Amino acid sequence: MAFFFLSLYIIVLFVRPQEFVPAFEGWPLMPILIMTAFLAWLAAGKLQLNAPPFYLLTALFLYSPLTVLVAGEGAANALETVAKLIPLYLTFLLISTTALSRRRIRIMMWLMVGGAVLFSVHGIQQKYTGVGWTGEVPILGRIRYIGIFNDPNDVGLSLVTALPMALYLMRTSKNTAFKLLLLIAAGLILWGISLTNSRGTILALGAILGVFSWRRYGVFKTLMIGALALPLMFMLSSRLDTISPGEESAHGRVEAWYEGIQMLKENPVFGVGFDLFTDHHFRTAHNSYVLVLAEQGIPGYFLWFSFVGICFVLMYRLQKFRKEPEEPFAAWQSLGLERPQGGGFLPPESLEKQQEEETLAPEDQAIARVLFLSLVGFAVSSFFLSRSYSMQLFLLCGMAVAHYQGTRLRNPGVAEYRFLDHFLFWGVLCCISIVVLYFVVSALLSFS
Repeated sequence: MAFFFLSLYIIVLFVRPQEFVPAFEGWPLMPILIMTAFLAWLAAGKLQLNAPPFYLLTALFLYSPLTVLVAGEGAANALETVAKLIPLYLTFLLISTTALSRRRIRIMMWLMVGGAVLFSVHGIQQKYTGVGWTGEVPILGRIRYIGIFNDPNDVGLSLVTALPMALYLMRTSKNTAFKLLLLIAAGLILWGISLTNSRGTILALGAILGVFSWRRYGVFKTLMIGALALPLMFMLSSRLDTISPGEESAHGRVEAWYEGIQMLKENPVFGVGFDLFTDHHFRTAHNSYVLVLAEQGIPGYFLWFSFVGICFVLMYRLQKFRKEPEEPFAAWQSLGLERPQGGGFLPPESLEKQQEEETLAPEDQAIARVLFLSLVGFAVSSFFLSRSYSMQLFLLCGMAVAHYQGTRLRNPGVAEYRFLDHFLFWGVLCCISIVVLYFVVSALLSFS
């Protein structure tokens, strides 16, 4: 029941009928559905909380209102911060603990692809009629939806992260009609990406294709393919050729990044407070990493960075997983013999079963690969957007953690990822990312 109501919640999250259908206007559909799903989850009593992202996200969401209090904004604003974060937290919590089977992960992918197709078709209608069925119109010729997807960049973010899922579902579907339907869906998503005219989205698409090609064909072939595909990327966005530090929009973003770094210097522990960046600068950070640093200081950034980074690592590990045989077993295999057991030998069927457990099912690895690519798309696109707390991020991270937990349940040989064992690694990587951001901003300012 929890997963059922969660699925309804995600459908309403994308469609948003309460914002354009008169019959649903004013109805708190989303709070009702997410709370019903949460209560059903509690009643089920199956609390699969066995991954570090749970505890990192909990710590981050407890730290966020504290930064508001330290900033002197009062208890009322701190409670408002909690209210903003609860839907994100519950969405991640419910997806990561209920979508543990491959079937449910595929359902989540269908929902993501369905939302992307909805945005694309709505945008195509805007393109050719000037207004979508929601009553929303394009902004500067760029398509958009309503609610939290009112920005063309948010639409583009949803589209680019759903594209790998659409292609995966098409490749693995055994139904010809579904294959055709998903091929059309992928085409519509690409069309929608071009209509958003979002430079960050196009760069994210290039990153997804680059990582996929690198993993499959190697570096040299990827560079060759990239050189050939570059003109096509410029065709998808008329604004791509305007990327330069001196261009007005880009210069404004670099200035915002610089101001964010200054906020960090002045408040390295608590930052300026959650959601208070624009109280200190007239525009938002336009960079998800700078935004967290400026608003929540180094401790908050460490929690957020580690939370997102571990989702990447979990999906990367599942792609590469292969359990090494035990040393004695390896010695017997080298002699062409089966492993002895209790003075005898393993029967062939037992040996085959053990060997199957030493590698993941191809579908588990394929799902991990798809989610990894979608996370890559988000990471690249969010470098140019203030989407540190975007619902899209928590949908993707929830799916990644759910797949990790579900794969561990199906394959006991998959080792648990212990955060404390890698604490120093994430601390060093976090510091390196801050230093890199600082030098990138300094270099861009010198060219602008």
